[in-house]
Amino acid sequence: MPLTFQDFSAWIEVDGSELPIFDIKQTGNEVTCWIPSESEKNFSVKLSTGKRAISMVGDIFMDGKHLDGRAMHAGEPQTFTSSGVLTTATSERPFVFSKLELTDDDEYLNMATAGLGDVKLVISHATFGVTTHDHNRYKNCDTIGKIHEKSKKATGHRVGLGASKPVVYTKLISAQRHAVVVNFVFRYRPIDMLRANGIAPPEERKKRTASSSEPEVLDLTGDQPDSDDEEERRINALRARFFL
Repeated sequence: MPLTFQDFSAWIEVDGSELPIFDIKQTGNEVTCWIPSESEKNFSVKLSTGKRAISMVGDIFMDGKHLDGRAMHAGEPQTFTSSGVLTTATSERPFVFSKLELTDDDEYLNMATAGLGDVKLVISHATFGVTTHDHNRYKNCDTIGKIHEKSKKATGHRVGLGASKPVVYTKLISAQRHAVVVNFVFRYRPIDMLRANGIAPPEERKKRTASSSEPEVLDLTGDQPDSDDEEERRINALRARFFL
């Protein structure tokens, strides 16, 4: 189930499947939720829009850093996908959940951690300017690095960038942002952390299958009593065993 606001729907996909969301909250034009993150898994941010009377832009922030954006011209309903950071007009480094690296190096002590553990999608009204094919304007963005152990947030994961891969030719366009329409915030944590904090339901325990035991079979081929007297003696012996 995606996050929704007016005619917008946003969600996170891993391996082509939508991640579950927990504890949805809305305050004004900000909609938040929690999602489970898995180390070394590539992911993409998806946005579906209704018909747009005016142009808009979708800015994507990872751990507080602006890493991507999508120009959304006025027009018919459309779905947009952001799966990584452009390195050239024909290549990108994909988003990936990575383990949070801690250090005791005091050089990192005052590093800002605002936004760590969040994937944020900001939809704004916009006007577009110059389109460029200048490949030199593409830059290699990087995500948050090491975090000092004294200032760490209990996230377990961070967003990293995978190895560069080819993509369809992409051009850049300048944009001037105006009023914000909605903020979608996906707070990601390892599933065990979400369960421990009561955000995600506990793991379903698999029911133990009953062991297949062989049915008891009575041996009907044994010696039969020779007479009624013999049968009566056996019955009396059983009575003595159980009633004494």
